[in-house]
Amino acid sequence: MKAATDVAKKLLKLARVKELASRQYKDPPRGNGVMDAKHFKSGYTIGAQEIMGKKVTTISGLSPDGRHLLFFHGGSYVMEASVLHRRFIQILVKKYHMTVTFVDYPLAPEDTYQTTKAMVVESYRRSVSTYPEHTFFLFGDSAGGGLALALLQVLRKETVLPFPYKTVLCSPWLDLTLQNKQIPDYEIHDPILSVEGLRYAALLYSGGEDLSDPFLSPLLGGMDDLGEILLYVGTHEVFFPDCLALQKKIGNSKGSTLSMVIGEGMIHDWVLFPSKDARKVPAQLDKFLH
Repeated sequence: MKAATDVAKKLLKLARVKELASRQYKDPPRGNGVMDAKHFKSGYTIGAQEIMGKKVTTISGLSPDGRHLLFFHGGSYVMEASVLHRRFIQILVKKYHMTVTFVDYPLAPEDTYQTTKAMVVESYRRSVSTYPEHTFFLFGDSAGGGLALALLQVLRKETVLPFPYKTVLCSPWLDLTLQNKQIPDYEIHDPILSVEGLRYAALLYSGGEDLSDPFLSPLLGGMDDLGEILLYVGTHEVFFPDCLALQKKIGNSKGSTLSMVIGEGMIHDWVLFPSKDARKVPAQLDKFLH
């Protein structure tokens, strides 16, 4: 398995993914349509609504079991979802009978976090109102993971009910200040993310406002009463130190628990990439979310 992971890292470096991502932040492509209904053919039921000008798509299979995930994709708050996100959602829906609501939240540079915050809170309120018989969960990867945790904190503060039953974070971007002094030690091993690119994306998304705002950097927010959280992270990604910091902070909180799955030698967002370890994740989520 280690050999396969090493090959993947080499391929990513050869493709200069880190440099490409940083360039795309400055002129992010739009309209890739990866979550369009045409990609969900037989065996799916698709529902769509518009919230604050953005599409919210609910996908279910032929025999949904009532577990309902609000899904927030990664992309450093500037990039759209990818095919990897769609494939992951399809597995959860078709094989494990979950319902997934994909929230196409506002991105920078067109919008800032203030608009995104209002939209995702309304998306949650609208979803629980539309499906009152469902049990709700939050899921997010990378920037979407940070957004999911930030939303969880807002829902707790505003006492929004029903509160999400559990939350899953995959390689979450927890602190846009990037102030953790250990980050440079991990950046050299990360073939996908650069601190320079992330700082640029953070500036766009924040609109120049204080990056220590808990909605931008939920690691700096309160951790009490957030319920059960499952977190996936790799040891070869820049977000690993902050995930360890989150583990420690939640360990000192009340009403919150965090279970962390650490992928040794694994890269950022490894959960979404095709690998032997990643293929085990949907079944693990199925167990956790029951």
